[in-house]
Amino acid sequence: MKRRDFVQYAGMGAGAIMMPSLLMGNNISAEALLEPGMDIVLKKKMADVALNTAKSMGATYADARIGRYLNQYVFTREDKVQNVVNTESFGVGIRVIANGTWGFSSTNDVTEDGIKKATQHAIAIAKANSKIQKEPVVLASVQSHGEVSWKTPIKKDFKEVPISEKVDLLLSANAAAMENGANFVNSALFMVNEQKYFASTDGSYIDQDVHRIWPTFNVTAIDRSAGKFKSRQALSAPMGMGYEYMDGIESEKLSGPEGIKLYNKSYDIVEDAAMAAKQAKQKLTAKSVEAGKYDLVLEPNHLGLTIHESVGHPLELDRVLCYEANYA
Repeated sequence: MKRRDFVQYAGMGAGAIMMPSLLMGNNISAEALLEPGMDIVLKKKMADVALNTAKSMGATYADARIGRYLNQYVFTREDKVQNVVNTESFGVGIRVIANGTWGFSSTNDVTEDGIKKATQHAIAIAKANSKIQKEPVVLASVQSHGEVSWKTPIKKDFKEVPISEKVDLLLSANAAAMENGANFVNSALFMVNEQKYFASTDGSYIDQDVHRIWPTFNVTAIDRSAGKFKSRQALSAPMGMGYEYMDGIESEKLSGPEGIKLYNKSYDIVEDAAMAAKQAKQKLTAKSVEAGKYDLVLEPNHLGLTIHESVGHPLELDRVLCYEANYA
């Protein structure tokens, strides 16, 4: 094995294991994920504390974001569970414009006193920064949306699905990979629920309940006699859906050449893991591509990443305005 390949794959494995510890939030029980968050009436009351405090101290604009972020991660390898992590992060962030300058502060003390202190801090920062502000900040005119709400249209809330069911599904996928020639396989489920509330002095009070899910795995096949290994990752995608994404509905499968399956709004992780093991083994004996010009067909996730890197980042406003040092 080449040293570069070893470092790359070792880094991927370590990154997957360490990811929960790198994400902000307090560890909680799976049952605590089901506890209701702050009532929308109370959210509006708390947001108004920030907006009214900011205006009383001379702010020409203010907004408050109350966020509760719930995460669950399940990690497995071959026939073992490596980790199950549940986290919660809850707090409020307050932005203000005072003396023509931005100020920001945040706190996890989501009470009237805590929010007042954070708002006062944001105002103090704005006024301090205004001493070096060359031109006052002028915002584009924005229409008020009043009190509105939006929820991801899910059919299954991941928080209500037992962890044992999620573990069984991942271990079944691992077993399918091993039965079809894989030497190693690790799999994971990343599930997120963001409960976000936004309020501004423009008159908008927006409540959002956002769900996302991403199942993934990495399968490795080894040719010990040649000292080579090949791998294949999952053909899943991060989706703005509930746990129904894991149902593997047949009508949502797309057939490609040579029996290859792709997946739309429903994912069959067991089928994909079995197919991945076979393809990883095929890669061990596959003929190398000969030099030349070819038409290249990119799988949708790969195409999305290509567009993201080559077009998306260059169009980010901070880069366009030269506010960011581009180290890419």
